[in-house]
Amino acid sequence: MHTSRRSFLVAGLQVGVSLPVLSALGWPGARGPRPADGARALVVVQLTGGNDGLATLVPHRQDAYYRLRPTLAPKPGALVALDDDHGLHPALAPLREVHEAGRLAAVHGVGVPHPDRSHFRSMEIWHTADPDHPPGPTGWMGRLADRLGQRDPEALIALHVGSGELPLALRARSTFAPSVVDPEGFRLAPSMDPLAAEREALLDAGRASGELAWLRRAAGASYAAAGRMQALGDGGDGDYPDSELAAKLRLVARLLAGGFGARLFHVELGGFDTHARQAPLHAALLGQLGGALAAFDRDLAARGLSDNVTTLVFSEFGRRAEENGSKGTDHGAAAPVLLLGGSIRPGLHGTPPDLERLVDGDVPATTDLRGVIGALEHDWLGQPPTDPCERPVLFA
Repeated sequence: MHTSRRSFLVAGLQVGVSLPVLSALGWPGARGPRPADGARALVVVQLTGGNDGLATLVPHRQDAYYRLRPTLAPKPGALVALDDDHGLHPALAPLREVHEAGRLAAVHGVGVPHPDRSHFRSMEIWHTADPDHPPGPTGWMGRLADRLGQRDPEALIALHVGSGELPLALRARSTFAPSVVDPEGFRLAPSMDPLAAEREALLDAGRASGELAWLRRAAGASYAAAGRMQALGDGGDGDYPDSELAAKLRLVARLLAGGFGARLFHVELGGFDTHARQAPLHAALLGQLGGALAAFDRDLAARGLSDNVTTLVFSEFGRRAEENGSKGTDHGAAAPVLLLGGSIRPGLHGTPPDLERLVDGDVPATTDLRGVIGALEHDWLGQPPTDPCERPVLFA
């Protein structure tokens, strides 16, 4: 049987084996505590393309902001005020209720000391939490999944909700993270007798090695995911807007509430490379982001899960402080990240950007991204941090 790790995309579940084979395996369901039983979970929302941090979290009291952005600067009165000096873009108005409930935080100036304006390299740095070396075979979430899964190697710890390749952040050594496109991807096909030989080969741990051993783990994790999800049914979802990101977060909420056991989730919203005519495009993207995050927050609160789930929203870099001649912004450096959840310290953290003290036209990093990731690893999930750099105090 010839196999490849990248050869199959099965009914919304990206795995290394076909769905009929999975159906015939009879693999036991994934084990692991559900967040409602006290286990903490982390949801990572990636804004791909380089989100404009200065338009997302606006330093509206600085005169330089309006000199640098004569056409892009939103009106101060339309912002969602977070303190006297900063407000969220008007399109993020749905997050006002999250802020007022004390479940929203932002960290200023997150980046690395020597930024790279390449989308690919900057995303590698975020996914590996290592700005000093080329990317290796694992990402920071994958390494975290390996540690969280040590007590139960068959537990399904991590999940990618989306299409395409598994993100580098989730790649691990000993655990497997399926990529789920939609809830229907978890539906199981009937067992098929002609696949008995493949089934026996995949299940026989004694004979399995190399690629077959990896396939066996992939099949087991994927089948376990399917069995868990099928058992959840379709009810109980909150009121979500009609958007791709909202659909992904709705699925995450169902998994968190249904005893699924996964503790690490990665979802993505693309389109943030706004070099031209930024204002309407960025407003639409932030509107989708704000509506989806607010609905997710309400859903978790209604299910009693807010205190056990933290959501990180990041992008690979920010944008230049000055708008360009095409009424857009070009690749920049540091930018704020957002955090949502019932256990975070709400409000603004870190050093606000000073637009009179830019570095090569960019907001410099004042909070190392490795510190933010370390806080999620150590202070939230109780695991050793990837890097020993200083961690901001983000949790109560």
